[in-house]
Amino acid sequence: MEMLKGFLFAWLIAFSLATIVAAQNDQSGFISIDCGIPAGSNYTDIITGLSYTSDVGYVSGGVSNTISPIYQSNSLEKQFLTVTSFPIGTKNCYTLTPAQGSFGKYLIRASFLYGDYDGTAQLPSFDLYIGENYWDTVTISNASTPIRKDIIHTPSTDSITVCLVKTDTTTPFISALELRPLNITIYPTLDKSLELYARVNFGSLTNQYIRYSNDAYDRIWMPFVWNNKTIINTKQEVLENTYRVPSAVMSTAVTPDPLTAMDESLKFYWTASNTTDRYYIYLHFSEIEELPVTQTREFNIYINDNLFYGPMSPVYLSTTTVYTLSPGYGYERYDVVINKTAASTLPPLINAVEIYKEM
Repeated sequence: MEMLKGFLFAWLIAFSLATIVAAQNDQSGFISIDCGIPAGSNYTDIITGLSYTSDVGYVSGGVSNTISPIYQSNSLEKQFLTVTSFPIGTKNCYTLTPAQGSFGKYLIRASFLYGDYDGTAQLPSFDLYIGENYWDTVTISNASTPIRKDIIHTPSTDSITVCLVKTDTTTPFISALELRPLNITIYPTLDKSLELYARVNFGSLTNQYIRYSNDAYDRIWMPFVWNNKTIINTKQEVLENTYRVPSAVMSTAVTPDPLTAMDESLKFYWTASNTTDRYYIYLHFSEIEELPVTQTREFNIYINDNLFYGPMSPVYLSTTTVYTLSPGYGYERYDVVINKTAASTLPPLINAVEIYKEM
């Protein structure tokens, strides 16, 4: 059984079938801030095509710094070369004013790379807030490792504040801050923000993460190496649904390896830091093998031995998302098991999964 990143089963289930999404990828409504670059400067990232601007005007009191040359490399994204640090004050806040204001739903990402920008080699730790609500603690354990914190947030006002809060003698800092408007109908919650726990692309052929411009919402999909599984893939385009999981993610999947699998199930789990943590899960499926009429792929999805959804048969070259409308909670560990049904001639598959924790 594999662990991702490292219920009281009264939750409601829904699913989203593929629909033709006509909107083209564009950056309207995007806010892309590269912290620490000079006031008035901007650039287009050559890899993603995202257009970044300086953080001057979004925050006051910060100090611009550049990471140490020993941490700079050609493979490092440009956003991590500079930081804005906040040696003065306990709480320093960025103010974002998205075009849709309180009528929108947004993915907000804060990114950090220490890179010994201050020459002290003191790895910092500090808290991150969204408005008055605690978001997460940023703990730098390695100077060269980027850290990204994602939330899905529906604001109650037209402006959103992202705050860095000093908690010890070390200095808070930030490398980049990004906001992406989402379709208001996706990731439904009980009026809570969602903190990303894991967003995984199964069956990656490149072992590289996928983001904009493949993903219209600029979610970052991390490859997951799943031992003793068969990777299947297609070069055909996979139709998006309202969740707009990109074809680059949905065109690969994993199934049990018939030569090494003890059974024909897919199993993974995650652990909760607290039994009161409340989780939402989004499972993304597409059949990417053209099956002859003599074969079927049908399976049931269980979480902690409770039937979560099924039976289901993924649609050929078309995305189906199965997700929670209310959170699951009450367990230290969540075991997901996907079993073939008795009527199925083929083992189950899965293309991608997202897990969020209610804030």
